[in-house]
Amino acid sequence: MRFWAEMIEPPAVVKRALPLLVEYRAGVAVAVFAGSLNKKNAKAFRAILDAGVELTYWPLLDREDGYFPGESNVDAYAQLVNQVLDWAEKEDVTPDALAIDLELPFGQMRQVLDADNPLVRVKNALSVMRGNLGRERYLVAKDGLRELNDSIQDRGVRTITAVLPWVALELEGEHELIQDMTETPVAGIGWDLLSPMLYVSMLAGMTNGIVTEEDANWLVYDACLRLRSRFGGRAGVSLGLTGSGVLEDEPTFDEPEGLLVGLRAALAAGIRDVSIYNLEGVLDHDDPRVWLDAIRGAKPRVPEKSGMVARALFLARHVYPPVARFAEWYRTPP
Repeated sequence: MRFWAEMIEPPAVVKRALPLLVEYRAGVAVAVFAGSLNKKNAKAFRAILDAGVELTYWPLLDREDGYFPGESNVDAYAQLVNQVLDWAEKEDVTPDALAIDLELPFGQMRQVLDADNPLVRVKNALSVMRGNLGRERYLVAKDGLRELNDSIQDRGVRTITAVLPWVALELEGEHELIQDMTETPVAGIGWDLLSPMLYVSMLAGMTNGIVTEEDANWLVYDACLRLRSRFGGRAGVSLGLTGSGVLEDEPTFDEPEGLLVGLRAALAAGIRDVSIYNLEGVLDHDDPRVWLDAIRGAKPRVPEKSGMVARALFLARHVYPPVARFAEWYRTPP
């Protein structure tokens, strides 16, 4: 178990969370920016490592540069990662793992989510993804991420990639059309861990209830079951949300029980690497131990089946492959 920590500085992680992370045997993935590479943060990272807590660096770019790595900024992102790891070696704070968070560029994400109407969001998303299609650009970016992943692993650091829910579904098969449409190459790269972001509160909240929490929890179970079957121990999951992040208005859970249904579902599907978004959300609740006790004590349980999601996934899994094969030209190297 680890916690994503995006909106909290490393010294605050040490001050507010380190004893709890030790007590509950949880790791932490801390957001790292170009401006994070200073003595104050090195001291904090040293304290986390000395305490025996698994430490993951989560490099992120400035928002105007896309924030997340993708097709348009692979070179800039690789430069940031190498800068971070060079600094870490110099300061003797090399992490256990490094997280590559593959999401839509920040500006595109805002373009989609700023629409109030769910149908308009879908329309905006389709427009964005259609504009992202580019066979040669995708393949170049994929090669860049593969080289970056290899170079990180050559330093003795594990790699974790967080991927979008619909990309996770695509990873069940052999096609890469959705990854091209979202500018997030994932398939065919030797990541140590794949962690799809199956955030139940967001899936329910940002569809205005079209997808219910019950629907989303069945999606967690179904997707995790298939990814575990294909990738074995390389399959993990990211669940949440306990607190908002860079978008500032993400729907979150007020009580642990909402989070626990998805967590139990992932465990029932055989997943054993779970990342919770986010640490600061847990810390900001009146009693963080209530959340930590509930999370650590979760037991596997298959959730109630969602007929709507089951039918939608059945249809998608039968319709998508021939559509992707029809567009197979985009995958062939130039």
